[in-house]
Amino acid sequence: MSGKTTIKQLVVLAAVACMACPAVGAAAEPSAGLSVQVSSESELSTPGAGVAVAWSMDGSRLAAASQYGNVLTIWDRTGRLVNRIIRDGGGPTLGGSLAFAQGSSQIVFPPPGAADNDAAFSVWETVSGRIVKTVDGPQPGHDYPFNRADHFATSPDETMLAIATRAGPSWGARFHQNIAIYDTRTWKLLRSIAVPLVLSSLCVFGNGRFLGLGTVNSGQIVVVDPISGATVTDVRAYEDSKYGFVSLGAIAGSPAGDLILSGVGSRALNGGEYLNTPEQRAWDSSMSSTEAVRLFRVKDGARVATFPFAHGPIRQAMWDPKGRYVAFVDDNRGLFLWAPWRRDGYRKVELQGETLALAVSPDGDQIAVTANRGVRVFSLVVAD
Repeated sequence: MSGKTTIKQLVVLAAVACMACPAVGAAAEPSAGLSVQVSSESELSTPGAGVAVAWSMDGSRLAAASQYGNVLTIWDRTGRLVNRIIRDGGGPTLGGSLAFAQGSSQIVFPPPGAADNDAAFSVWETVSGRIVKTVDGPQPGHDYPFNRADHFATSPDETMLAIATRAGPSWGARFHQNIAIYDTRTWKLLRSIAVPLVLSSLCVFGNGRFLGLGTVNSGQIVVVDPISGATVTDVRAYEDSKYGFVSLGAIAGSPAGDLILSGVGSRALNGGEYLNTPEQRAWDSSMSSTEAVRLFRVKDGARVATFPFAHGPIRQAMWDPKGRYVAFVDDNRGLFLWAPWRRDGYRKVELQGETLALAVSPDGDQIAVTANRGVRVFSLVVAD
């Protein structure tokens, strides 16, 4: 990437608590810590703060949504501006998704504000900025919350797009489906699925074999087979508490499909006799600090690790496509790279400001994070 560039050598060493994870497997547990050199930060400008960022499958394009989703900016691999698309209203889209399709020739984002209630997302040409298609959601003929793509992700080969709407069982008899799966080559709806929970995050992992779904207010992770629609695993990531509840704002599954990470997106305190008690305050503090990031085994839902050094809300998480680390950003200007099967298995990069989103490049050797006025791109050298 070109543009304003500074060189940083950031190596932060610390011991990670709760790293003894027999479920990860002794064969995959090296004796050395995670060795990552972060060097060469590029700064790419956007109008307004970035709220979403994505790489194309071939690594040739990087895109960001900014100004609460009103602007889409696209760069090539050198940092040269390819296009800046003005999106007419429909925001804010904090926590919204952004994805490439058809290699790097198309980009997918929630539709403009003038779209009808059936619309789930729109597809723009990256070079011309023209909308080539606006695609309906899983419940055409119903109000827009039943159809708009609040969260979405593509498979690693970009042939499948999964979306989650904001609808759930609280919408009553009108609720039928809140997950939809599309073929990005034709934009044909392949399957719709009903998950009887309100969803707050989504990821595609295991080389497209699984959907990971984070939930609002229930602390649950649901893993679904996108082909059959069957539930693979239902993980209680955070236990019921008399003090409050959490929503899972970040979720990331491993490339092998064996592990899934959750990050606390928000917390809400229960009223009544526990309100503002020392016990409730202690619970609230632990959910935002030492318990904000947890890692689970997919096959049986067992928790295998907890990361105690990030501070919630966890904004976004994504796995390295090569499986060497999982990356996430927190509410304390931290970018973390974590390999829970290694001793001393994490690195923290101190960011210059708050960030709302990140994206890992297809080769895992670059990470882009949104910033107040752009995107910062970090180059990594990860030792095996």
